Amino acid sequence: MPSLLRTLLLGIFLASLTSGQITSPNYRIDVHSHAIPSIWKDAMTAAGFQVKNGTLYNDGVPVPDWTLDSHISAMDTLGVNYSTISITAPGVSFVKNAGKAKLLARSINLILHEYTQAHPTRLGALCLLPLPHVNEAIEELKFCLDSLKFVGVGLYTNANGVYLGDPALGPVFAALDARNASVFVHPASPTCTSVALGYPMPMTEYPFDTVRAIENLLLTGQRAQYPGLKMIFAHGGGAIPYLATRIAGIATLSYAGGLAFTETMAQLTGYYFDIARATSAIQLTALKSFIGANKLVTGTDYPYVPLSQAQSGLAGVQVNGNFTDEEMGYIKYQNALEIFPRIASALQRR
Repeated sequence: MPSLLRTLLLGIFLASLTSGQITSPNYRIDVHSHAIPSIWKDAMTAAGFQVKNGTLYNDGVPVPDWTLDSHISAMDTLGVNYSTISITAPGVSFVKNAGKAKLLARSINLILHEYTQAHPTRLGALCLLPLPHVNEAIEELKFCLDSLKFVGVGLYTNANGVYLGDPALGPVFAALDARNASVFVHPASPTCTSVALGYPMPMTEYPFDTVRAIENLLLTGQRAQYPGLKMIFAHGGGAIPYLATRIAGIATLSYAGGLAFTETMAQLTGYYFDIARATSAIQLTALKSFIGANKLVTGTDYPYVPLSQAQSGLAGVQVNGNFTDEEMGYIKYQNALEIFPRIASALQRR
């Protein structure tokens, strides 16, 4: 049975159908796509990020060319009706000075806002926070959510080694919880970069940094303190579906926290995961077994995932995951509307 909240949100969604805002029965919301404004690239270049043959590199990966028009065109190609846009890792954490980090984050958030105003029925923005600077981050999330009416907030698994779950981030989580904020968590590179053995960080370290963050949220008790906060972790939750029972089993031991196995598993399955780069039969079978279709949302990771890969990935989701049409409705848009009620409200206002 669908939850009462899902029923209400679906009602709003269907109401928007009658007003002509949404015309496709296969409506799709992409919760994981990235904007790449030039101000951000310029700041990274100035900070010393690698540039080879005129191309900026981030975590061992070339930063792709991007424009607002190309993003909308890609959405059309992928059959995406609405996207939440965010800034990928490391956000602005490479700016060490708190005031300068706040200024850059504010400038980028205003640009993201401009993008959403240019395409109000296609785009929603996730607030970029100047973490690990906590006071500045709280001020920025208040500005984005209260003044700019962003649909949610973007976080990273860590910011300069400060992981989600760190007690220092308690005030940030309190501010998010007080606003019933919707949170999208993108993996970041660990500070110990040697673990990648010289290979691109997103290849394996991003999935494992997701595990580190979720594990830290568990063992510090920060997630238990804010259980109602809706949080999406990218890329199928990294390696969590495979490692969850191992983590929960060890966490029952006194030296690792002495937590009840069932409570730990309930917490680990209480997150949402997007399916960006997680569309193979092996991945989707694991995800379906671990959390089910009611906790999965569509993600493309455009433009970091090439358009051709994103297109073939989305096309194979139903077959690879053996999902019913009803389950695909949850994955395509219903779960996203439950996580981001501001999307439904924004669409109905138009």
